[in-house]
Amino acid sequence: MTEQIAAALALIQPHQVVSLGGGRHMQALADGIVARALPGIQICSPSEVTLAYCQTLGLPTTTQIASDIAFDGCDSADKDLNLLKSNGGIHFYEKLHAQASHAYVILTAQKNVNAQLNAAVPLTLEVVSAASEQVRASAKLLGLQAKRRMATTYMGYTRTRDGNELIDCTMAEWTDIAKVDHLLASLPGVVATSYFAHLATLLLIETPDGQVHEIKQSVNQPG
Repeated sequence: MTEQIAAALALIQPHQVVSLGGGRHMQALADGIVARALPGIQICSPSEVTLAYCQTLGLPTTTQIASDIAFDGCDSADKDLNLLKSNGGIHFYEKLHAQASHAYVILTAQKNVNAQLNAAVPLTLEVVSAASEQVRASAKLLGLQAKRRMATTYMGYTRTRDGNELIDCTMAEWTDIAKVDHLLASLPGVVATSYFAHLATLLLIETPDGQVHEIKQSVNQPG
């Protein structure tokens, strides 16, 4: 068990509803929850894969969204705990779980945390297919490159479990990402974006040597 997983496990108390996001870190955290054998734990998840994995472990699961504590990863974070969670493509459900949690804890690597969000990570939009062309045109007017995400396992475009398209938007740097995100999120047909502003309460950051340090949400930061 890594120090990062151990630090996350230490935050979980008996009889809590715990939300686990997508990816291998969340599966490792599920393994740790089983090993600790805390009484009364229930697991919910924005990820169908994670939920199925927890069920194979015998963990009690629930379809509710609200949780006492939620865990997830990110592709990029800044020192104000703003996040880009783009690569998984389930950010609509991830954001629902984040907003409905009492605490939202992010497990990530030190290289992903910088003063400014990493411009190599796209701002991803989940878009109803009928609005795709119009949304991409609007994004380009804002100075972004906007491309529909291609599927890696078949010839075609990636679709979410609700049948929507993913549009990856990039630009030279993310200095005005809050403004850009607000404008794009307000377009008809945009279901969700991968920009998570002021939702995380704690970052558990793993250093290259396996140590963990924390960045906590500022007391005067909007929640």
